[in-house]
Amino acid sequence: MSSPSASSPFDAFYRGDYAEAVIAFEDAIAAHPEDTKLYAYLGLAYLLQGAEAEAQLAWMTPEIEGLSDNWGRELAEMLQQEAQRLGDPTQAWLLGQYLRELVPDDLENLLRLLQWSLELQLWTEEEDLVAEVCDRLQATDFGNIPQETLWEAIDRLLEHTPTLTGSVDLCRVAATRLVSKTQFIDRLLDRAKALEFANQPRDALQVARLCVELDDTHFRAFVETGRFFQITWDNESSFPYLDRAIALADSLPQKILASHLKLRGLMRGAGYWQQAKTLYAEHRRDLETLVTDSEDISLDFASRIITAGSMTAYFTDDLPSYRQLRNQIGTACQHQLQKHLSDRISPYPTQHQQRPAAGRRDLLKIGYLSECFRQHSVGWLMRWLLHHHDRDRFEIHLYSLHHTGDALQQTFAAAEGPNFHELPYSALTVADKIHQDQIDILLDLDSITSNCGCSVLALKPAPIQVTWLGSDASGIPAVDYFISDPYVLPEDAQTHYSETLWQLPQTYIAVDGFEVGVPTLRRDRLGIPPDAVVYFSSQTGYKRNPEDIRRQLQILREVPNSIFLVKGAYTQIDSARVAFENLAEEEGVDRHRLRFLPTAISEAVHRANIAIADVVLDTYPYNGTTTTLETLWMGVPVVTRVGQQFASRQGYTLLKNAGVEAGIAFTDEDYIEWGVRLGTDTELRKTVVRQLRESRKTAPLWNARQFTREMERAYLEMMG
Repeated sequence: MSSPSASSPFDAFYRGDYAEAVIAFEDAIAAHPEDTKLYAYLGLAYLLQGAEAEAQLAWMTPEIEGLSDNWGRELAEMLQQEAQRLGDPTQAWLLGQYLRELVPDDLENLLRLLQWSLELQLWTEEEDLVAEVCDRLQATDFGNIPQETLWEAIDRLLEHTPTLTGSVDLCRVAATRLVSKTQFIDRLLDRAKALEFANQPRDALQVARLCVELDDTHFRAFVETGRFFQITWDNESSFPYLDRAIALADSLPQKILASHLKLRGLMRGAGYWQQAKTLYAEHRRDLETLVTDSEDISLDFASRIITAGSMTAYFTDDLPSYRQLRNQIGTACQHQLQKHLSDRISPYPTQHQQRPAAGRRDLLKIGYLSECFRQHSVGWLMRWLLHHHDRDRFEIHLYSLHHTGDALQQTFAAAEGPNFHELPYSALTVADKIHQDQIDILLDLDSITSNCGCSVLALKPAPIQVTWLGSDASGIPAVDYFISDPYVLPEDAQTHYSETLWQLPQTYIAVDGFEVGVPTLRRDRLGIPPDAVVYFSSQTGYKRNPEDIRRQLQILREVPNSIFLVKGAYTQIDSARVAFENLAEEEGVDRHRLRFLPTAISEAVHRANIAIADVVLDTYPYNGTTTTLETLWMGVPVVTRVGQQFASRQGYTLLKNAGVEAGIAFTDEDYIEWGVRLGTDTELRKTVVRQLRESRKTAPLWNARQFTREMERAYLEMMG
């Protein structure tokens, strides 16, 4: 095949004027009928105009006329060359399909064809192609595999894994044909995390399990597989993977991360208390060792273990010890994050100082950072603050770290418009955005429940940073204030916090109420006699422990005509249910007096179902917050055990701010006594119900407007 001359029909072809090129090529063929390249490009010019029949006729001519002994190969080379040159993926895909027919074993073409097919979402054609690529990869000698093209195809394929038919099989084969299998597994795990943040946890789990299959020594693969099992609420299945991760850990941060996740799974299951207690003791020792020598914490692990130690509040009620540990972890991880990212965050402090003083600007910029701007406890509670904010004085920004698209998240997005920022789960990206928006005060709503949120705070993107609502303070030095009230922390608590405790005058949280649906629970359907006293508990497995359950069962034992409703995802063989029933037997309580309820279909129905209870029994050392608020709104008495730490004083502050004293217990004996009294003293119970109903009119707990004004005054005072 000869080369085109400078003044040839190729000029029109490369300009994309295919109609003119056809005429020019036909004229050239008339003058040079032996030049096979002219037939090749004539056919291509026809094809790119959509005239496939004419293209095929042009390409058949050299073979019919006997113009070349290697016509098929020559045509294939031209198609391959032009497929790579063309910028239009549709045209490139079309050429690739013709090349596939001519040279079906051309792996390079098959890989590029796969990329174009995925880009164009040609699903029907693509599914057969995936299997074809898989077969060809296996049949090709390792040294002949085009590594760069394979990587490009795999990167595109991962965007559709595991939902695309055959994609997992192709990934399995590709792992054996790429130069770096470890690098490929890391990319697969990145894909799994992307699926997680796209609310596809089961797909994420499938990808992570593939990584374990590909390499049974890959620490991260076992960690993520265990974590994804937990996200899909299959806690028990996570244990062997996390045990393997602990065994594979080659550094203390790795061991801490894996054991933290194992501990989380054990506590979620609620029936593995002895295993959890044993593991926690070792986990705690590892954390104390780490904070004494934290120089070997990498950037990745600093951001992943910055919330470690948060489980302590579920095991003990020891405010000084817990706060010391949290402060040490927060300090160590902040130091590492700022050290590793110093080049990126170094402009932050200087630009903070260059901003005009708040009094010289019309609006104070307030940013709220959370994973929970959605149907979540934090979302339900903080919506009232946003509703009542004075928009003439404050410019509000929401920084959302978790996309769900649920109804409440849509409400937040609609209300804030362009100031509702959906951001990737990347601390540096989020911090840069907050800094660019010149936020004056940043409020973190999640604290030690969010790795990304804590990592953002550690980078100090706003001049004033505050933790509120989601959990106890993080202990990160870059956080200036922690919002509290006269009840939620003891008087001497400031001694134990690195943050300044900003005490609001009445309550650290208030709402105007809750939506209530139609109840799905009835006493007769549950086999509960009309005159029975119904105790109720609705908490996660984290908050349950044998000592607390024994206290609740002792109340039940002292009130013979009583039933205990325990809400949660419990099955006949669930570890938590078995543990409840075994403890009941030990305490002399007939297990048939226990009723295990499934989770409600919605938050509104859950609230409506609380009304079936006569008394709700709170947990200790980690109280309920949203569940207690909902219970009080429904007018049902609560018994709560008050402790030292923030987590064990939630019921206390909520009852005090609802104007109710009955049910507040400062010792285990008080807790049991209040539980029995409220169960047996009908008049006392009626008095509390009446107090709760009246409290809706005047109590601070139900005055979100007044609470918002107090928060806004706090913001102005923080600015000075």
